[in-house]
Amino acid sequence: MPFNRDSILSLVPHEARSSVEYELTKEQVEEIRFRPGRKIELITRRGRKLLDDFLFSSDDAVYVINQLSQHSVYAFEEELKHGYITLKGGHRVGLGGEAVVEAGKVKTLKHIRSFNIRISRSIHGVCEPYVDHLFHHGWNNILIAGPPQSGKTTLLRDVAKVASDGWKAKQIPPSKVAIVDERSEIAASFEGVPQFDIGERTDVLDRCPKAEMMMLVRSMSPDLIIVDEIGSDTDKVAIKEAIRAGVSILCTAHAKTFENLYDRDIFVRGLFDGIIMLDHDKRGTYYSGKEIHRALDWSARRSHIDDRRRV
Repeated sequence: MPFNRDSILSLVPHEARSSVEYELTKEQVEEIRFRPGRKIELITRRGRKLLDDFLFSSDDAVYVINQLSQHSVYAFEEELKHGYITLKGGHRVGLGGEAVVEAGKVKTLKHIRSFNIRISRSIHGVCEPYVDHLFHHGWNNILIAGPPQSGKTTLLRDVAKVASDGWKAKQIPPSKVAIVDERSEIAASFEGVPQFDIGERTDVLDRCPKAEMMMLVRSMSPDLIIVDEIGSDTDKVAIKEAIRAGVSILCTAHAKTFENLYDRDIFVRGLFDGIIMLDHDKRGTYYSGKEIHRALDWSARRSHIDDRRRV
């Protein structure tokens, strides 16, 4: 599906813009990286490429910051503490600089000189291989896990559209869908209007903390809630509350392997019906609820053995 390049190209220094635009047209670019004193790097589906005709300077970094802050000074200041800025279209700009820390927490960033533009796309049809795991007489509670750039958010968007619009061939009826879009990446809402096609019956709560998802349960009475990048204890509590209220949950988490999930304590017994584990090539492996329970049992035994060894 075509995407709007304007918000991306507006960040590229003028001297390099035509080269970057050409590459965006020719390649499926996933990331554009700016680093001080170095060539612009493009990450594509086929590999990595350096643009030889341009070196990114400190003045160029100031230009990018000025372009980013034009969108909204308040939103810019709020997002700085998280280390990224979300653009119109759902593209995310990661930031590298000097952290200003207060009471052990990052308050903001200064001297920002490195940027990573992660390009967001909507691709319909990517959920088809997983539909039988996602839906069985209703939407299951599923966790989609994988490393960065493995296609987790793209898969969420496609499921949102399928769940919202229904799929006659698969005997999936239309459902009420709600998206808790804390980072404005799933729906890429701009002034309250989703920029991606996420279905006719989908409501979005933009920039809302995941821990507040019960607000959507009470206000929009969804059948399915979709949320990106869970990990904290408050996220897990909110998910449990939503499931107890009779709402199905589809969410994602960062993990390189299946084992990383229980090492990070993402699992909660009985919380998920299954897990889709994506790899760097965007290929997925499904793990059933029984496999999750076995992993939890093994993790508990391993922890007990490790504790005994430490005594």
